[in-house]
Amino acid sequence: MSDTQGKCPMPVYDGCMLPMFPILLPNADKQMTAIRDFQARESDILICNFAKTGTNWVYEILSMLVQGHSTYLKDLKTIGMLEIIDLTTLTDMTSPRVLNTHIPYRFLPKQHLVKGCKIVHVLRNPKDTLVSWYNHTKRDSRLKHDRTTEEEEFPGTWDNFLRDQIENIHNTYDGFFKFEKDWEAAKRSKAVTNVHTMFYEDLQKETVAEIKRLAEFLEVPADEELVKDIADKCSFQKLQKAAIAIKSGKVPVTEGGIKFLFRKGMVGDWKNWFTVAQNERFDELLDRELKGSALKFTYEI
Repeated sequence: MSDTQGKCPMPVYDGCMLPMFPILLPNADKQMTAIRDFQARESDILICNFAKTGTNWVYEILSMLVQGHSTYLKDLKTIGMLEIIDLTTLTDMTSPRVLNTHIPYRFLPKQHLVKGCKIVHVLRNPKDTLVSWYNHTKRDSRLKHDRTTEEEEFPGTWDNFLRDQIENIHNTYDGFFKFEKDWEAAKRSKAVTNVHTMFYEDLQKETVAEIKRLAEFLEVPADEELVKDIADKCSFQKLQKAAIAIKSGKVPVTEGGIKFLFRKGMVGDWKNWFTVAQNERFDELLDRELKGSALKFTYEI
């Protein structure tokens, strides 16, 4: 593959690498400042997750709970994704607005935090997250790039990608560990209080119970029939089919016939990717990064 000129083309803001979304190019400062100054409504609900931790899934579940029925949304979550859209388009969105983002805690809208608006934060074990992130990055022109005069092709092979992530070279959205540890610190210090924490693996294992917990946090009525209907409609297979058949947005659901946003949706797929040596190396990273942290992850169910 021939070299392209210059540095990695991905925009960087305050040390955080970001995807090459058109609105963030050539300079991310304007959009990121607009996000910080975004005019929040007290009824706004913001899903704040690292990439590939179930945002599309939870966005659909949450939206169904808010609307009070299990009809699929016609738009992908990108319609309310802060770092990808012109924020003025949200002015006419009916309240309560269900918004979402992958940007780190320190970049969130100031008013959303000051007003104590609701936040939903979903975590997923880092091994499955990285496998999903790799498969997404390979097919997303906003994340991958050819070899440059200073860098190899990204993401390259799985081994190259894993090494890159361990060394935090392409630290998109700050990288998994800083992203999640900053959230942990914000919750512990009470810098953010009106936040509902979910784990991807719990939602997979106890879907109905987790939807009920979410409904209680949102303070919306949700009887047993509605909760079970939402759980059924938002099963991975049904939501994947609905996304392909119904949804439109700024990011494709499939690319070249390959499942893009909804790939496998399973817990433990990392075991199909990590070699013994890679797993040992990554476990050493986990020990270093999570030392002193209360974060605990589930790697199989």
